[in-house]
Amino acid sequence: MVDPGQCMTRKLLDLMQETGYPLVQHNGQRRFGPPPNWVGPIPQKGCEVFIGKLPREIFEDELVPIFSKIGKIYEMRLMMDFSGSNRGYAFVTYTSRADAYRAVKELNGYEIRPRRHIGVVKSVDNCRLFVGNIPKTKTKEEVLEELSKRVAGIVDVILYKNCYDKRLNRGFAFVEFTSHRAAAMARRELVPGCVKIWDQEVMVDWAEPEPDIDDEQMNNVLYVRNFQIKTTPETIQAVFEAAINTQVERVKKIYDYAFIHFYQRQHAEIAMFKLQNTEIDGSIVEIRWAKPVVREIYRIQKMNRGNAKFNNSFNLSQTLLLYKQQLEKKEYISSTKDDEGIGSPCAGESTCGSSSNGCSPRYANSAKEQYSLAPAKLDSMCKRYMWAPPVYSYQKYTDVTGTEVWIGRVELPHVGTPLLSVPRHLGPLTTRPCISMQQAHVEAAEYALQIIKTLKAEFIQQSMPPPPAPPAPLQPVYPTILSPMPSCVNIPYDYISAQQIYQQRQPVLPCSMPLWRTM
Repeated sequence: MVDPGQCMTRKLLDLMQETGYPLVQHNGQRRFGPPPNWVGPIPQKGCEVFIGKLPREIFEDELVPIFSKIGKIYEMRLMMDFSGSNRGYAFVTYTSRADAYRAVKELNGYEIRPRRHIGVVKSVDNCRLFVGNIPKTKTKEEVLEELSKRVAGIVDVILYKNCYDKRLNRGFAFVEFTSHRAAAMARRELVPGCVKIWDQEVMVDWAEPEPDIDDEQMNNVLYVRNFQIKTTPETIQAVFEAAINTQVERVKKIYDYAFIHFYQRQHAEIAMFKLQNTEIDGSIVEIRWAKPVVREIYRIQKMNRGNAKFNNSFNLSQTLLLYKQQLEKKEYISSTKDDEGIGSPCAGESTCGSSSNGCSPRYANSAKEQYSLAPAKLDSMCKRYMWAPPVYSYQKYTDVTGTEVWIGRVELPHVGTPLLSVPRHLGPLTTRPCISMQQAHVEAAEYALQIIKTLKAEFIQQSMPPPPAPPAPLQPVYPTILSPMPSCVNIPYDYISAQQIYQQRQPVLPCSMPLWRTM
């Protein structure tokens, strides 16, 4: 009887002899590669694919022939357990990004055994961490120096300036490390609650990786961020046209970032090469390729969580799963073609706080399943018109019945054109009592939107010309014969005001209100 272990060893030795690749097992993974007599640097980022759903009895002698049909393999890493079986997944690194893209396109869903299909996707080698709750007065050099005292392997710190005051940062930074392992070790060291930097706890998590855009999906649009609020689209267009010595198609500036559309792709490449990390109006800009928009996913995000442009609550896997579910139900078909989010004229009105949604007359109900669009609408409006973002604060207290109640308030520090010719400060606007802080947040945004709507109506009324005076009534030619009839009859009745009715239905609750604080 032939021993299966000896048979597998013989197959692997034959594979090594045939290809000339070394095969070494270390730290729970078996490495096949690199190629013999390899000259030059290791393949660049984006050349690796992830293989999942592997049967446990499959090894390199079957995987290498399948994946080598796509292109030359630089290295294959098969994860192993102590029993000698694989752990169900592996990584393959090709010598070029084009081969990795072909592997994903052609081998994803490949039937490697009867009714056993493998999954092949691009591997994400994330080397960047997001660090939040940084004091806004700290500079890039100070953040780099302080973090270097605690973790190793830092390559760069990306710290964005405040778009209103360039002396301040935005309270967060992106930290780039030499490898994924170094970033993982740093994330383990900077555990929230265990480490304090500048006497305050920092938030540390994986940064969302920049997606690799394949050549077939590339467009002629650049995404440029970190502009100042005062920088106009005309200034941006002039800078980019001077860099490429020709005209750009159009410039769309939103808040502190912009999308630059070019007529040819090579013009976009030249602009990126010349203007990367260039100072424009006193601010260093960062240029990336704009990501192609999948309209169906955009509409699904908007349907479920408000405006897709400013929705960061779903990650890529959640969005794709939601996309699949909605495609099966075909619910996105009901969305109109022109509906592009909150800023669109086709977007619906938010309904939070109305009696039709089941809100209690005493406290606003926080258990509603429908997500209110008010906070996203207010944020979208401030970004669109380049107003200062809203500032929220909350207050919690216990009423006479022992229930925890939240009250929120919102301030708009800078509201200007096109609503007001002279910028002014709106607020603080205080909400009614709510059961949760989230509901108080929604109520505050609703209140601010109502005030803005009232100001808009007053602005329209003031800008309209006064109506013409009515013509004088015509005098009757002949005198009247009948005496005039009284227009109403005085009948005594009891009158109850709306305020008295409200006081009868809703008694005033005495409570002690602590000082306001921002949370």
